[in-house]
Amino acid sequence: MPVVSEEFELTSKPLLNFVPSTVKFQHVHYCVEDKDILLNVSGKFKHGRLVALMGPSGAGKSSLLNVLAGVNLYGLTGYVAINDEPVEENDPRSVYVEQDCPLISCLTVRGTMTYAVDMKMPRSTPNREKRNKISEILELLGLDKCATTLVKNLSGGEQKRLSVAVELIKNPAVMLLDEPTSGLDSVASMHLVSHLKSLAMGGRTIVCTIHQPASNLFQLFDDVYLLVKGRCLYSGSVEGMVPKLDSAGFSCPEYYNPADFAIEVLTSDRFEAKEALIAQTTEELRQLFDGGPSSPTLDRGNVIVKRYQTPFWYQFLVLFKRSAISSTRDDFLLKIRLGLYAALGLVYGIVHYNVGNDASKVIANVGCFFQLIAIVYFSNATAVINYSEEANVTIKEIANNWYSREAYFFSKLLSDVPLQLICPTLMLPSLFYLSDQPWQLERFAMIWVMVLAGGIIGQCIGLIAGICFDSKARNFVLANACIVPILFSGFLINAKDLVPYLKPFSDVSFFRYQFHGILQALYGFDREKLNCTQIYCYYKKPASILEQFDIDPEGFWRNLMILVILIGIFQTIIYLAFVVRLRRIK
Repeated sequence: MPVVSEEFELTSKPLLNFVPSTVKFQHVHYCVEDKDILLNVSGKFKHGRLVALMGPSGAGKSSLLNVLAGVNLYGLTGYVAINDEPVEENDPRSVYVEQDCPLISCLTVRGTMTYAVDMKMPRSTPNREKRNKISEILELLGLDKCATTLVKNLSGGEQKRLSVAVELIKNPAVMLLDEPTSGLDSVASMHLVSHLKSLAMGGRTIVCTIHQPASNLFQLFDDVYLLVKGRCLYSGSVEGMVPKLDSAGFSCPEYYNPADFAIEVLTSDRFEAKEALIAQTTEELRQLFDGGPSSPTLDRGNVIVKRYQTPFWYQFLVLFKRSAISSTRDDFLLKIRLGLYAALGLVYGIVHYNVGNDASKVIANVGCFFQLIAIVYFSNATAVINYSEEANVTIKEIANNWYSREAYFFSKLLSDVPLQLICPTLMLPSLFYLSDQPWQLERFAMIWVMVLAGGIIGQCIGLIAGICFDSKARNFVLANACIVPILFSGFLINAKDLVPYLKPFSDVSFFRYQFHGILQALYGFDREKLNCTQIYCYYKKPASILEQFDIDPEGFWRNLMILVILIGIFQTIIYLAFVVRLRRIK
């Protein structure tokens, strides 16, 4: 056992019984867009061993981890198996912890683990057993002292350990980690690798890509697999690496870090010596196998591995609960967003005081509601545009078989509904009262529905922007996505006054249907004449207002139906974009 300080004491305590698993791969050739990433590599990673996967940038380390995890099998030939059973896409027998360890920042450590336990353990598991499981894992990884800390307040090392902790819940036999020490200082790196070593001593197979570790850190690993330009130069124990390289003519200076020495060998210009060593290692690895399939297959015979531990409806409930908890801890959603709507009703009511029933101020009243639907659009769109953090977490969790993408999609679809219902309810009563709008329940309800529909459309466009575009493009897309709908809404120019080839733009403007629907609710349905405070008021008859904006007095329900159809179209686009976004492209 490697010599480490007392602070990093190792233990081989297992969490639960599991089947020790050996990972095998033979003659693996991996190609992406006609570029060879892995070239005829073979190897065997045994259980109970902590393996360092090393190589210079572009050597194929992350690609090999992807292959072992069953990520992006397209372009792969060769044989990859766990316990002699071929690996399938996103294989549920292994877990893959990515380099950036995405987590929901608004949850606590225990809250993150509670959510993960609910998702990854069978629904029939008693709550006491779940709590014991959480405590056991947190203690094993040294996270028990920060159990009530929000994820966003954890150190980098603690976040890395938490990303490992959530995957330990299903007690995996194979763990694959991409650069787990990236961004950590030497102490945090030693903490993390020591915990990984303890897990390996408990019988797991743990493979980590790692870049030039310190000497004392490198000694914690049992085996090392060296890659250079997609080919294996050495595979074996850490102790045997330096003698093997020395036999090929590469001499390691005394007291020199073996990990640094290995990288120097991989990047050296002694091509003939490296080629000879690669050929020798390839032959030695070939002799490990007694034949086997020459290409991967998803057919695993009668072996059935349950991909999800909980049913669809329970996945939906847990995800919906997580979203609700995150929302309550998000200052933007609860304070700024709700406060904005409450303030909008008051401010617009004061500015447009008593204009609702004054025939001489009709244009001001119309402008008031048009501005409101534009603000509702922007506030709802920006509320969900920062979707990248949650999207990254979702990618990891779906790839590691926590839940189905459909369960997440529907939970995300409905998670914002309570706020969507509350916001117009906060805004409209004060606006109606101060601006002297007609106090009729039917008219109020129709305007409320139109504002709600506009908010949902804004949310849809915000989600599309958040899913499809990076941070630099999101705000640009969001701001410009409303230019055409506003321009052809009928407020600035009527559709009948447009040149023929521009009229189709009016037909797809969601602002137009909202705007017309609100004016129909305000001035349609046989409303009485408005008060006139001047000698003559052209808009004294409500019908004249609708005529001015070329609005069908009886078309409210048609406009509402079109908005519902548009929402359905947007939701379909979101789902398709969501499916594409969730593909882990490396």
